[in-house]
Amino acid sequence: MDLQAIIKEFDHYINDGNIVAIGTSRYDAEFVDELVKYLLFKKKEVFFIATTSRQAAQLSDLGQKVVSLNDKEIDVAIEFIDQVDSDFNFIKKDTKSFIRDKMISQSALNLITVCDRLDLVDKITKDVSVEISSFAWERTILNLQSYGLARVVLDIDGNIIKTETGHYLARITLDKNITLEDFEYSVKNIPGVLETGVFLGMADVILIVDKNDPKNESISIRSRN
Repeated sequence: MDLQAIIKEFDHYINDGNIVAIGTSRYDAEFVDELVKYLLFKKKEVFFIATTSRQAAQLSDLGQKVVSLNDKEIDVAIEFIDQVDSDFNFIKKDTKSFIRDKMISQSALNLITVCDRLDLVDKITKDVSVEISSFAWERTILNLQSYGLARVVLDIDGNIIKTETGHYLARITLDKNITLEDFEYSVKNIPGVLETGVFLGMADVILIVDKNDPKNESISIRSRN
């Protein structure tokens, strides 16, 4: 994926003095590096809200100004997502913390999302993910079975993946009779479920890329406006 091409599009939504946040993903560290370089080149001065402790250290090393979400709302944020529908609902599974990603997304005045063109769909079809407490996690997984096939997420070595705050991730293949809305509004009633990777109607802009094209020569844009 050509992050520089995505940054050029993302930059169109950033003004001097804006509060900017980068959602967590496998791309966030590299994206922060490249974004800071680009903003320095464009002579734009912004403030960042760090989504992870690693981002906080990285932004400090890069000499960037960091503010707290306790004190400021976010002007523009970006999330790398797994699937999005025509109503601007989206899901993601690549995360270091759904709790933090959800807080970032809810705060952002303008939320920019990035997805592969094959993942822009009429209806979400991929498995959904949730962040769960590590305490008695097997019990939580058992309770999640009421929504479909649920399992804890493992890395390639078979170890349970932990989020930034030490929680676990679970993935659920939803039963056909359960809607995304029903799932999002009811699943957190299960003790141990902390947050979901379901983001209903939160995307403002979708940057549609071809992940198999390393140059991303044609980025399509879909906006609410």
